[in-house]
Amino acid sequence: MSGFAELCVTTNFSFLRSGSHPEEMVEQAAALGLTGIGIADRNTLAGVVRAHVKAKALKEEGKGELRVIVGSRLVFRDGVSDLIVYPKDRAGYANLTRLLTIGNRRAPKGECWLDFADYLAHAEGLQTILIPAFALGDEPYALGGYLQEIKQAAGEVWLAAPFRYSGEDRRRIRRLRQLATQTGARLLATTEPLMHHGARRPLLDVVTCIREKTKLSEAGAQLTKNAERQLKPPEEIARLFRDVPEAVAESLGFLDGVSFSMDDLRYEYPEEASSGYSTPQEALEARSWAGAAKRYPEGVPEKVRASLTRELEI
Repeated sequence: MSGFAELCVTTNFSFLRSGSHPEEMVEQAAALGLTGIGIADRNTLAGVVRAHVKAKALKEEGKGELRVIVGSRLVFRDGVSDLIVYPKDRAGYANLTRLLTIGNRRAPKGECWLDFADYLAHAEGLQTILIPAFALGDEPYALGGYLQEIKQAAGEVWLAAPFRYSGEDRRRIRRLRQLATQTGARLLATTEPLMHHGARRPLLDVVTCIREKTKLSEAGAQLTKNAERQLKPPEEIARLFRDVPEAVAESLGFLDGVSFSMDDLRYEYPEEASSGYSTPQEALEARSWAGAAKRYPEGVPEKVRASLTRELEI
């Protein structure tokens, strides 16, 4: 066993859908000996900075060097299975932020409305994992078609093989392996963790009830079936996926394909428009005083004039 990277992690920045903070996920992943971890919350990048900062702190403290990649879980309103996407480079990150902006601008506050077509239009530079949503007894209906479309738009595609402790996992994963072979997708091992440790199961149940507006005594199948949706060490992953070891190894290959880091982001000062003026400062002052004259046609009040003069000096 050469290592494993868990790439389908949900933190509490997926509101009321996880029992752990990004920092806790990162710290536990390092303690378990994982090679890497991918933070991907629902239609957001909100928790990735905390994960990134925690990984850097652990390295500085000599507590291990864990590779953290940042992405998002795209949840669509048109019935397509969820996609987990990670930008390969700075351009890919720009594509992902544009995509999320589209979803947020068209939706009410607190929601993000995305369609599969939106993803396809912004797929360049995004390494994409499709999370299968079909039940065991169903045909994988459009999954094959989605995989082909993703591969065409993004250049390559991964198919997650979640281990869900349903009693049918091995049979189900064999079907996914066959589908991956048929479509040219790469099979990827995951347990889709919602907690950094199983002890958070009670908290996860509580936040699930808050989300679903129900009581613990009445939640039933809305709660997780067990406490296994937690981070696991590489040895346990190897045991669970012993029938498809290539899916475990693929997690490291996926990790290697992502070069983007939050450290790549820098503030980019906009180019100042100063046409017709000797300096940008001269342009700013001229336009400011012109605006003040328009705002106060009968004369700029002395208090405003003093304030504007002070601000322009700064």
